Amino acid sequence: MRPRARRIQYRWLPCKSLINRVPEGMPFRWSINPYRGCTHGCVYCYARATHPYLGLDGGVDFESVIFVKAGAVEALRRDLARRSWARELVAIGTATDPYQPIEGKYRLMRGILRALIDADTPFSITTKSTLVLRDLDLLIEATRRAGCTVNLSIPTVDPILWRRLEPGTPHPRQRLRALRRLREAGIRAGVFLAPILPGITDDRDHLEAVVREAARHGAAFLWPGVLHLGPGVREWVFPALARIRPDLMPMYRALYRGRDAAPFYRESVLRRVEALKVQWGLPRQAPDRPQPARPAVAARGGAGPTTAVASMGPTAPAPSQVDRWTNRPAAGPPAPEGGRTAGLPVGDAPGRDGAASQRRGRRRGAVPDSQQLALPLPGA
Repeated sequence: MRPRARRIQYRWLPCKSLINRVPEGMPFRWSINPYRGCTHGCVYCYARATHPYLGLDGGVDFESVIFVKAGAVEALRRDLARRSWARELVAIGTATDPYQPIEGKYRLMRGILRALIDADTPFSITTKSTLVLRDLDLLIEATRRAGCTVNLSIPTVDPILWRRLEPGTPHPRQRLRALRRLREAGIRAGVFLAPILPGITDDRDHLEAVVREAARHGAAFLWPGVLHLGPGVREWVFPALARIRPDLMPMYRALYRGRDAAPFYRESVLRRVEALKVQWGLPRQAPDRPQPARPAVAARGGAGPTTAVASMGPTAPAPSQVDRWTNRPAAGPPAPEGGRTAGLPVGDAPGRDGAASQRRGRRRGAVPDSQQLALPLPGA
């Protein structure tokens, strides 16, 4: 087990704009993170690369120095009040868990959800926390209006691995019970089986355990993702994994010559999960998003035509516009010069949300065929 910080510090971070524009290639264009840093301490967290922008490290500092965005709700209402805002999908929790423990004190998410609902803006939430149930009333209201989705991250249901990989998170069984409550309330909620760790959680038994429990607890979808290591993340993740499974490090260095695992490995694991989803009655892709109860709303100020607002986005995309793994709308057109859209501020700081680091090394994961044959295939 790696050393844990003895004391957690919370610092205010001035916030002028809460909505961040994410780079191309992501299945959404806008994100919100009310905090920076995370006390969950997941050893594989890709968001560790965001702390060095603040002069801190991505290891213990990321887990123990948490920034709370001051004036977050007020900043969001200003963003949503802009005439250019077209009520596009906003992803909450892309670089930090919005329901980590400090949320119980500051309650930023209630104000954020209230602002999004009032602005008829659809959103998704990604979390490992059962605290999301506190805002069940707002999630029900959002479902009836512009729409919302809750993604519960459950990479393993093995209690031993959970303690070693995610020491600050609720037990996976608690997350599954939260999933069931959300589904019983009519919320579109499912499981993110991510990240899948080569040699640790990629064998059939581990994968099937998560898929089976997701199906039993009524998940509307299950999305798998293999571990990826962007710049500024590898130097923290590799030592943490070495403490857990030092015997696997030669394999990790062979598989991860770039940000992503070798394509042949990644595709084989995803195919394995897709087969398990069929076996346990989960849709191979996320089901069609239900239309909200409210009629469509046009963007203010004539900024674009009237569109039907679906539960995960402003329009129901055609099949060719949907990412085949996430079943989310494909990335939109490139931003105008300067990275802004009709005057909406880009965000707080360079490299925010860790999204910029995901663009670098995008093409480095490929491994020549002659080298693929020599690589092991964990969990086969």
